[in-house]
Amino acid sequence: MRFYQNINSIRNMNVKVICDDNVIYEGNVENAPEDVGKMLYYDIKLGSTTELYTTKKEII
Repeated sequence: MRFYQNINSIRNMNVKVICDDNVIYEGNVENAPEDVGKMLYYDIKLGSTTELYTTKKEII
Protein backbone atom coordinates (compact mmCIF):
# COMPACT_ATOMS: atom_id res chain seq x y z
CA MET A 1 0.00 0.00 0.00
CA ARG A 2 1.37 3.39 -0.95
CA PHE A 3 0.76 6.36 1.32
CA TYR A 4 0.67 9.97 0.21
CA GLN A 5 0.97 13.19 2.24
CA ASN A 6 -0.60 13.88 5.59
CA ILE A 7 -4.13 15.22 5.81
CA ASN A 8 -2.92 18.66 6.99
CA SER A 9 -1.24 19.15 3.60
CA ILE A 10 -4.69 19.69 2.05
CA ARG A 11 -6.12 23.18 2.38
CA ASN A 12 -9.54 24.82 2.25
CA MET A 13 -11.60 21.71 1.60
CA ASN A 14 -14.45 19.82 3.24
CA VAL A 15 -13.28 16.30 3.95
CA LYS A 16 -14.50 13.02 5.34
CA VAL A 17 -11.66 11.00 6.88
CA ILE A 18 -12.30 7.25 6.80
CA CYS A 19 -10.02 5.08 8.93
CA ASP A 20 -10.41 1.30 8.60
CA ASP A 21 -14.02 1.65 7.31
CA ASN A 22 -15.04 4.10 10.09
CA VAL A 23 -15.61 7.83 9.64
CA ILE A 24 -13.35 9.51 12.21
CA TYR A 25 -13.76 13.14 11.08
CA GLU A 26 -16.03 15.12 8.81
CA GLY A 27 -15.74 18.86 8.24
CA ASN A 28 -13.29 21.51 7.09
CA VAL A 29 -9.73 20.20 6.98
CA GLU A 30 -8.39 23.26 8.87
CA ASN A 31 -10.59 22.32 11.87
CA ALA A 32 -9.50 18.67 12.02
CA PRO A 33 -7.98 17.46 15.30
CA GLU A 34 -4.19 17.41 15.35
CA ASP A 35 -3.92 13.61 15.51
CA VAL A 36 -6.20 13.26 12.46
CA GLY A 37 -4.27 15.92 10.55
CA LYS A 38 -1.00 14.04 11.01
CA MET A 39 -2.36 10.82 9.50
CA LEU A 40 -1.21 9.77 6.04
CA TYR A 41 -3.84 8.93 3.44
CA TYR A 42 -3.61 6.17 0.85
CA ASP A 43 -6.68 6.94 -1.28
CA ILE A 44 -8.72 10.01 -2.12
CA LYS A 45 -12.12 10.42 -3.78
CA LEU A 46 -12.95 13.94 -4.93
CA GLY A 47 -16.45 15.35 -4.64
CA SER A 48 -18.39 18.04 -2.80
CA THR A 49 -16.98 16.36 0.32
CA THR A 50 -13.60 14.81 -0.41
CA GLU A 51 -13.12 11.35 1.08
CA LEU A 52 -9.67 10.53 2.45
CA TYR A 53 -8.86 6.91 3.33
CA THR A 54 -6.33 6.10 6.02
CA THR A 55 -5.45 3.23 8.35
CA LYS A 56 -3.98 2.69 11.79
CA LYS A 57 -2.62 -0.74 10.87
CA GLU A 58 1.16 -1.05 10.73
CA ILE A 59 2.50 -1.42 7.22
CA ILE A 60 5.72 -3.44 6.96
